[in-house]
Amino acid sequence: MKIKVRGKDSIDIQDEVLSRIFGLYPEERLLERPVLKKAVESGSLEFTSFKQECNKVSMSWQMFLLDSDKLGKELAHIESLRHKVIGTVVAKRKGLGDKTSRRILDRLIRCQNYIAEHGGFAKNSFCGSLKNSGVLAAAGKITSHFGIDASVFGQKSKAEALTHLVDKVESKQINVCQGVLANKMLPALPGSRTVYKNTSGFAMRNDKVPFIFIPSEINPDEKDGRQIYTLLYLVVRIGLDAYEYFLDKDLAASILGAKGEERRIHDIVGEIVLPTSKTDELRGVMITGEIRDDLARDRKITPSAVVNILRKRGLIKTEEEYEALLPLPFVPRPDNRHPRTPAIQNSVKKFNGRHVYETANREIKSGALKAIPAQYLLFGAVNKKNFLGYRKNLSL
Repeated sequence: MKIKVRGKDSIDIQDEVLSRIFGLYPEERLLERPVLKKAVESGSLEFTSFKQECNKVSMSWQMFLLDSDKLGKELAHIESLRHKVIGTVVAKRKGLGDKTSRRILDRLIRCQNYIAEHGGFAKNSFCGSLKNSGVLAAAGKITSHFGIDASVFGQKSKAEALTHLVDKVESKQINVCQGVLANKMLPALPGSRTVYKNTSGFAMRNDKVPFIFIPSEINPDEKDGRQIYTLLYLVVRIGLDAYEYFLDKDLAASILGAKGEERRIHDIVGEIVLPTSKTDELRGVMITGEIRDDLARDRKITPSAVVNILRKRGLIKTEEEYEALLPLPFVPRPDNRHPRTPAIQNSVKKFNGRHVYETANREIKSGALKAIPAQYLLFGAVNKKNFLGYRKNLSL
């Protein structure tokens, strides 16, 4: 494909180069975007349009201008960063689909490698510490270790309760990352939104700083109550060292083992968010929709989670009761509001997690982390405008 400048042929980009770069995240099908598809078919594209498309999909247009040797080295460098995760595995909570965005995985792998090398962290004693614990003991260890008191959730909104829980988890050397579209932290593209929606929460193993990702604003079906449950579910998996998937160099996930753990994990999370002592008070009482909703509001979990916990504990005895108490599927309401874009530092901290944010800020200020590597780390691509605003804020 020829890149034109003011209508004249300027640069010739080979089809193989287009496929290799735009194929880094195959599930996003970037070459099927109308502008790029038409350009490939016609064999040419104006430079300004090409640059705009690259910016929209958060890919560096400069990579396409490298000669074959330099491009090969750049892609080899990307693969080498991915190779560092080989031997590391992930655990997921199933969402609407089985896909996990490779773009998000790619960025978080870089972040995890970065703070493991530069953050000065010691081994995290929580990892694997629940392996030999029963349900009640494991729930007790988690609430004690992280200082979690689910009873205070009743005094907060679900959004406040989620923020409170994230703070508690991160205070114990686990990095919590959240899906963010604001400030171009992820490209907000029609194709990628489908991939994001299929990306439920996941955890990445690391003996120093395990990572947890929760979808937040990239998936409208993931309400705050579900994310509270998901966050705790993944904390339990880290404590059990129970991971299900092995990542290869292309970030494709292969199933591992961790069989027989799912019921135990849900039982431990259930004990944290809705202790048995609380539900025992309801024995002999007919469970109604009002009771279900009161518990969901008080404990900041979804009504569906309440129903499933009560069923496991024998308070909902028949299939008919269970079906009657299950709420209707959640349908997000159209939101026509145009919320203000948050400050760039808030988006960076939310997407990359507190520990990456603090480590990167320290190294940017000291000069150890230069501008271009910092942009790739924090934004996933060169984004001079965002970085200038971010860097300015560090100087305040």
